[in-house]
Amino acid sequence: MMKRPALFEAGVALCLSSALVFAGESAASLIAAGIPAYCAPFAAKVSAAEGNFGTTNQYGCLGAFQFCPGTFERYYTGSAQSFLNDPQAQVAAWTRYQQNSWSQVQKNGMDSLVGQQVCSGGRCATIDQSAILMACQFGCGKGGKLANYAASGDCNARNVKDGNGVSVCTYLVKGAGYDASCFTGDPMTSCVPAPTEPGDYPTSIGVAANPPSPFDASVIVRSTEV
Repeated sequence: MMKRPALFEAGVALCLSSALVFAGESAASLIAAGIPAYCAPFAAKVSAAEGNFGTTNQYGCLGAFQFCPGTFERYYTGSAQSFLNDPQAQVAAWTRYQQNSWSQVQKNGMDSLVGQQVCSGGRCATIDQSAILMACQFGCGKGGKLANYAASGDCNARNVKDGNGVSVCTYLVKGAGYDASCFTGDPMTSCVPAPTEPGDYPTSIGVAANPPSPFDASVIVRSTEV
């Protein structure tokens, strides 16, 4: 997610190093740490672009979901090392973070995007709750890039892209198709297509394991956009 010095100083949201993309935690390991099974694929998708339970990046961001200084202290009261050693604590903190993000989405009216079509990078998806939560890596605030997209519907507008030129629409597409109801409190808002072959899911939906490249995993978010 956010990983530049300015973001580090702002102390907001979660963070990811563009220099190193970690494999992330599997759905099974996240379930073992307390994520409900039906939300584990979404959690694994996010973790794939973040880190493992023991990961610390160069900005001091911690764990499977890369809690950065500033955010870390709001969701955990112990030491960094105790956090890294406690997968259950990481899952609990991230669950609260996601729930708070969804509350912010609703407060700012961005849940109105649910059901709309979005295309980015040659892929299209129907926006659902998981898509919006994934895009909240750009910030869920009124001045953020997701809010700008909700206002304009233009994936190519400058104010919906981060400092690397990555559009928030990229994350709306890659996050679509998951069950995020344990974070939103609402039933899943989109149906996952049936596999075309045994165990073979289309790569255009979130069920497929498509970890981002270091470039498009790099999201630059300013404190005013969160």
